[in-house]
Amino acid sequence: MKKYIKVLMCICIMCYIALNIYVPKAYAADTTIGGIVKDANEFLQGGLDAANPLNPDALESGSKLLYNVLLIIGIAVALIWGLVLAIQFITGSIGEKADVKKNLIVYVIGCIIIFGAFGIWSALLQMLEQTAQ
Repeated sequence: MKKYIKVLMCICIMCYIALNIYVPKAYAADTTIGGIVKDANEFLQGGLDAANPLNPDALESGSKLLYNVLLIIGIAVALIWGLVLAIQFITGSIGEKADVKKNLIVYVIGCIIIFGAFGIWSALLQMLEQTAQ
């Protein structure tokens, strides 16, 4: 029964990630989303004066910088945690290996969440860039 639940959860997570990557492209032609992005761009373009320091190019470059920095940190944490689990699995006794297997499930779910979130963020930024043009 537990194996069935794990498989079902994995399928649900994969479907969620796939839908979040492909569905926003279908909504890119929607006038409501395009209208929101258009209104936001008009606000930023119309608000560029001495009293309003908002700069769309600075916001875009800041967002990309934040994305890249957080992605590198996520990769580094996942790599280090994976290496620690591998060393514990290789050097551990039978009981310790069972604990490592439990931690491995948490590790895999964490990697799916981290990299799925970055995939969604990247897809969202691409969608917004396409609708803004």
